[in-house]
Amino acid sequence: TFYQCDLSVVEEVEQVLQRIKTEQHSIDVLINNAGMRSRYQSMMTLEAEEIRKVFQVNVFTPIRFIQELGPSEYDKQFYLVTIASALGIVAPAALSSYAATKSSAIAFHESWTFELDNMNFFNVRTLLVLPGQLNTTMFQGFAPPRQFFAPVVDSRKLAQEIVANCEVGMRGVLCAPFYSNFMHLLKSLPYAVIHLVRRISKMDSCLPLE
Repeated sequence: TFYQCDLSVVEEVEQVLQRIKTEQHSIDVLINNAGMRSRYQSMMTLEAEEIRKVFQVNVFTPIRFIQELGPSEYDKQFYLVTIASALGIVAPAALSSYAATKSSAIAFHESWTFELDNMNFFNVRTLLVLPGQLNTTMFQGFAPPRQFFAPVVDSRKLAQEIVANCEVGMRGVLCAPFYSNFMHLLKSLPYAVIHLVRRISKMDSCLPLE
């Protein structure tokens, strides 16, 4: 059953959530995949409404879907997949609002995961997906630098991996490509090293400002 909804409009989100809860007996798997980015711009020139809309789609709406469609009694099996981004760990220049929303998604997912674990609700499982740049339209329009070290992710192959994880109820984090497994380590390095790595990778100069 397809439910059409503008995820940036709070009223539409609440209406479709009530429809789903009324018409569907139960939800077994929830994949929060929908997302949007802001323009490639300096943070100082972003409009407040644009920032609000990105946060609404990428953070607030997924949280409402979890709150309303997740199990009220945790003895029922339920599986949550949060599609975040490696950019939520290491944020590039000129993409501040998008990166901030992905950081928020990661933090919320992690907090709820260990809230469940702390209360011994093992029937409810979660998977966090941290992809690098995907071959989708969201980040088209520029040539990604250093593709030998940071190749573009095939979205179809990643989707197949996510489905395979859903089928077995895998917990934890799914990273793609390989380098995204080590993004957290970069944060713990001295500033001079971080600065050098970012300069070499060209991550802060590759985006075309809009």
